[in-house]
Amino acid sequence: MRRTLGLIAALFFGATCEGGLFSGSAGFSSGPTSQLGTVTNNLVLTNTANGFVVSGQVIINIGTAPPTNEGVLVDWTVDRALNPSYPSPLNLTTNTVLSGFSTPPVGTFQNTAGSVVSEFTNVGAASQSQIPLTLVNGLDSPSWASLTNSSSTFLYTPSSGSLEQHFQLDGVYLGGPGGTWTIDVPLATFVTTTVPEPSGMILGLIGACAGLLFWRSQISRA
Repeated sequence: MRRTLGLIAALFFGATCEGGLFSGSAGFSSGPTSQLGTVTNNLVLTNTANGFVVSGQVIINIGTAPPTNEGVLVDWTVDRALNPSYPSPLNLTTNTVLSGFSTPPVGTFQNTAGSVVSEFTNVGAASQSQIPLTLVNGLDSPSWASLTNSSSTFLYTPSSGSLEQHFQLDGVYLGGPGGTWTIDVPLATFVTTTVPEPSGMILGLIGACAGLLFWRSQISRA
């Protein structure tokens, strides 16, 4: 009986966990870019078992204002290709976690906004986790300290596409001598798997065991 339980557990978890969700490493499909100045990209991408982390800083070299310098302060997109041969449909959740800060140069600013959105490109809106971003006088507000958002649970059927993260933030520099504007992260995008409640799993295993034992008894009688 114990060996049968172990076998069923291995089959159950193997069906949901074996194989990799991704077929490669995360990479910038666009950016980081800025309409306010030249960009120094010091971001580093780190792959994880269930997603990726963007860490480090983007430094934008802002020119003298006035005239007003305004537009997209920073924009980037990271994609990690999905494995179209992943073994089975799963109930998944996409998650986004942001910590960090904005440090503008000396000067005066206008309040602006943006967002970071993570999603499966082959699923779309149902898989989106989105964090709104706000700059008040160029400063992060509310504080970018462990801001989190998760999508609703969605059914994922293996196919081509990617786990994508899009960061976009506007900036308006009204006046000042110019200088560097630093956007700091880490920013994590990752996937979690929804599994049955422990009680349901146990009942399912017990039922499967009973079925196997009944099947074996019928074979023995034949």
